[in-house]
Amino acid sequence: MSKYTIINFIIGGAIAVILSVLLVLGLRIFVPPPEYPSYSYNNIPCATDEQTCYERQQREYSMQQEKYEKDSDVYGGKIFIAANIAGLIILLVGITCFAMGLGTNVGAGIILAGAFGISFGYVWGWNGADDTVKFGVGVIVALIVIAGGVLVNYMHARATTIPTTSL
Repeated sequence: MSKYTIINFIIGGAIAVILSVLLVLGLRIFVPPPEYPSYSYNNIPCATDEQTCYERQQREYSMQQEKYEKDSDVYGGKIFIAANIAGLIILLVGITCFAMGLGTNVGAGIILAGAFGISFGYVWGWNGADDTVKFGVGVIVALIVIAGGVLVNYMHARATTIPTTSL
């Protein structure tokens, strides 16, 4: 194994990690998650009837918790769609970079970041996305990955069968 193979592997991995982190940060900026409700562990003292005051605080917290759970489901659907779209775009950019001959390390790193984005969408948005949407997105992702694999195999076969000219 040559030193160039090792450094190319490291560069591809670094590209994948950096783009994946940027993807998550971008999603958190443009699709912010709901805030978890805060609960006051130091109950606010009441002037009279401590039990009634405590029950009111519990009801308020329960309502906040229910709202958070509903918001989380909506967020799950949004993050599923956003992460999959971003992941697909990044994946296509990686395939394009590879096809343009910008380097295996660059293409592979970007492709891995795109795959991470798609996986991130499935993990974080699973409960909020409809099964039909998950299936549809999965089919699209599978077709793009298969097409990308076919393209890479075609490029490899073409590169290995090009006759060399002798001087």
